[in-house]
Amino acid sequence: MAGTYTEIIEIVAPDKAVAGQVVNIEVKIKNKYTSPIGVMVGGALEYGVSPWPGITFPANWANVSGGATQPFSGYFTMPSAKVKIHAYSYYYGVDGLWHWDDEKTKEVALTELVPVFTEFKITDYRAV
Repeated sequence: MAGTYTEIIEIVAPDKAVAGQVVNIEVKIKNKYTSPIGVMVGGALEYGVSPWPGITFPANWANVSGGATQPFSGYFTMPSAKVKIHAYSYYYGVDGLWHWDDEKTKEVALTELVPVFTEFKITDYRAV
């Protein structure tokens, strides 16, 4: 779904992450209007049936030229189950308010760390 003035082109995020890992994401939002407008990004995580702390976007808005795409970088800490990233875009209206305009989702699966044997050594001997 594309909004009236903005369109979320892509959510760049890993397909899977380890619980407790900081997951970096990027949300690319296009200004569909012919002139520059204020564009803001927002995001939340769907984690099972419980809400999970949202996504942090250190710089969550920008004035974007007409037809240009603006990337917004963010991050979250991976919980102990898969999550669905919900990204939202807003535009700044002539009324001085931010208006919701578009949304997109992407899932990040949970992966586990497993031990890997890289070398086998005999470290002790016993006489028989």
